[in-house]
Amino acid sequence: MPDDVQSVRMEAANPLNGLLLLLNLQQEARQAQNPEALRFFLVNQTRRMVAYQQAVFLTVAPTGKARLEAVSNIAVPERDAPFTRWLEAAASAIAAGAEARDLHTVSPAEVPPALARDWGQWGPSQALWVPLHGPDGTVTAALWLARDDVWTEGEKVLLGQLSGGYGHAWWALTHAGRRSGLRARKGLWALAVVAVLAGLLAIPVPQSTLAPAEVAPRGPLIVSAPLEGVIERFHVQPNEPVTAGQPLFTFEATVLKSRLEVARKALASAEAELLTASQGAFADPQSKARIAQLKTQVELRRAEMDFARDLMDRVTVKAERTGIAVFTDTNDWLGKPVAVGERILTLADPQSAEVDVHVPVNDAIVLQVGAEVSLYLNVDPLRPLRATVAHASYEPGLTQGGVLAYRVRADLAPDQPTPRIGLRGTAKIQGERVPLAFYLFRRPLAALRQTVGI
Repeated sequence: MPDDVQSVRMEAANPLNGLLLLLNLQQEARQAQNPEALRFFLVNQTRRMVAYQQAVFLTVAPTGKARLEAVSNIAVPERDAPFTRWLEAAASAIAAGAEARDLHTVSPAEVPPALARDWGQWGPSQALWVPLHGPDGTVTAALWLARDDVWTEGEKVLLGQLSGGYGHAWWALTHAGRRSGLRARKGLWALAVVAVLAGLLAIPVPQSTLAPAEVAPRGPLIVSAPLEGVIERFHVQPNEPVTAGQPLFTFEATVLKSRLEVARKALASAEAELLTASQGAFADPQSKARIAQLKTQVELRRAEMDFARDLMDRVTVKAERTGIAVFTDTNDWLGKPVAVGERILTLADPQSAEVDVHVPVNDAIVLQVGAEVSLYLNVDPLRPLRATVAHASYEPGLTQGGVLAYRVRADLAPDQPTPRIGLRGTAKIQGERVPLAFYLFRRPLAALRQTVGI
């Protein structure tokens, strides 16, 4: 157990220290100047009384929908992060449950099965729901405290008393000021301005993005290395048509030839020794006793020679079907050691192709299956090809150039010629219509997150 966690528990275990901490935390919460300061205080300073690994502050709307507002040790939580979406959905389910008004340990049974399957993936498994009530008893906010250790009854009692002061402090900052008439009128004007701006920023606009693309084979046959060794020669060039049975590439076979010759000679020697023993078995009982052992040696040598011959048969890899050999430059493979099963090339049907697009993470947009794609090939950029999105991944990966990007696959329109596999170009993808605010602030927010490291 970490020293700071142990010290918090020891200090809170003393009744006098626990009471002093309780009073001190309630007083500091009431002295917060604005909601932002109070949210930061609640998720980061409550650990002075109880130990936890993660604290989240959520507001609860009258409809019961929870919204994540602050997370311990994080300056600005990311709104679209998977953790944020999962926790808001789980908290909304708890806020709508029968125990929403009570402080209790949260269990996966309180959330829908789809959320329960991910329980523990986004943080420690022992979570505590701490509701913050207003003067009328309505739950206006809540603390989600999580750690690996089970919550004790003494800690729940302390947090139950502390939540009363927290709830009053939060209500005072967010509701009490509305009683002032002057402030109310100013608030109405501010709300009107905000409403107008929100209306403008909510206007839906279409998204689009440009990304590098390549004409890729659909359902290619992967040709991998059948043995470990060094490729000596390629019999085909990249994107060259091949027929079934045509040689594709050959491994360097000097060692294998030597191994086959040694195995052949060892077999011949074993057979000769067996023949000599068989001929002398009539007169020499000792030779007769060795016949069974020599037969075993002959079978072993024959198996070794068959294995060596099988390896020699694999030296030249041939095409299993007709298609186009898709791989990088031959110089990238010649003389390079390869392992068994390593992918060397693929055989593709030239009449079955798709568009493979890698959208950089910074340029990602909201995509749906069926979105329009225009492919501008480098060989003919003035005549774009039409395609539609067939699949868009949600997990980014590194491209060959080291760029973190999402992979998008698009189907070419059937009423146009199929381009040659391997051609490259630029794809323009038409995304979903999104609010103007998202379009305007997407890049600044991404740059801000990179600057502050969140």
